[in-house]
Amino acid sequence: MRQPEVTILLLCCRAYLQTSSISTLCTFISSHSINWQRVYKLSARHRIRPVTFHVLNRLKGIVPPEALQLFRAYCHEFSVFAFDRKRVTEYIVSRLRQHGITARFYKGMDFAQLVYGDIGMREFTDMDIIIPEEQVSTVVSVMQAEGYEMHQEKYFSSYPDHFKYHIKEVVFGKPCARGKWLSFEFHYRPPETLTSVQYQFNELLGNDYLSGIPFTQEDYYRLMLVNNGASDFYPHLRSLLDMALLYRRGPYKTPPELQGFEDLWMQLAADLLGIPAAAPRSVPGKTYQLLMKRLLEEPPPAENKFLQLAFIRLTFVSSLKAKYAIFIQYLRFLLRPNGEDVMRIRLPYFFLYYFTKPFRLTLGLFRRSR
Repeated sequence: MRQPEVTILLLCCRAYLQTSSISTLCTFISSHSINWQRVYKLSARHRIRPVTFHVLNRLKGIVPPEALQLFRAYCHEFSVFAFDRKRVTEYIVSRLRQHGITARFYKGMDFAQLVYGDIGMREFTDMDIIIPEEQVSTVVSVMQAEGYEMHQEKYFSSYPDHFKYHIKEVVFGKPCARGKWLSFEFHYRPPETLTSVQYQFNELLGNDYLSGIPFTQEDYYRLMLVNNGASDFYPHLRSLLDMALLYRRGPYKTPPELQGFEDLWMQLAADLLGIPAAAPRSVPGKTYQLLMKRLLEEPPPAENKFLQLAFIRLTFVSSLKAKYAIFIQYLRFLLRPNGEDVMRIRLPYFFLYYFTKPFRLTLGLFRRSR
């Protein structure tokens, strides 16, 4: 049976999308005992605190003041955070352009303003900027000159070609005011999907994606089919809200390789959020059950997200040939040396890390078992 706090979140999303009335939520709250601390924690896990507060704040006579205050305090802090990050991001982009770097920010604030109509309505943490891959080294120099620390800097400086081939972004951060960490991610590829298909930005956002022409909802729809769907399999309610809001301007032309992920969000959103969009093709039953469980139930304390996602991906394909291909992709990913291997020990040649990686994995498993 679904917990009432989970139902509160679903009804808030429905009220926000106008697929259900605020009175339905009001009636539910009045007839159930609600743990409001849990509602807040679930909203945080699903990354929808601004949306939840936007709806609950219309029910001040029913929702306890202390519950609203939890959300109000976060949303105030987040709004300050968002506007401050907007200012800093504009400065960083201008500094990069002064050095001849073609850069533009996307997702985060840009996505929130376009799709939600308010940069404070969609939770985000990092500032995402698109750059050309051939300008990565210059970006590194500029950001380090600005006082930012580079994540996996040793890996990049030792094996830059390997780094860029296997990692989609360079990440920087530094402490800032208000006791927080200011983080930038410079992307030169969309996320890896661990399938045979790897998209490039020009395929999803158009050949002029670095020109500064505003992205459209259709551009972001294709991108989010990869980010939210093919890469992460819709891990939280925010990912479904994204797709539902984007699709209001649809339907869009979807690449054949992504049609299954379109069907998946449509089926999930229809059942959870009341979206009228109907998936034209059936969704694998096992995949659907696993994703519904992940969305509606608390994750186990020691959940291994890598293995969980691998299992979900295996259920998403039907043929043995496709399952085998996915298994090989994950095995290669698991055995491929990464930044953690390089940061732990310095070796004269990169190929030697292929021999040390199995020992590191075995040691990690032994430590967890203890």
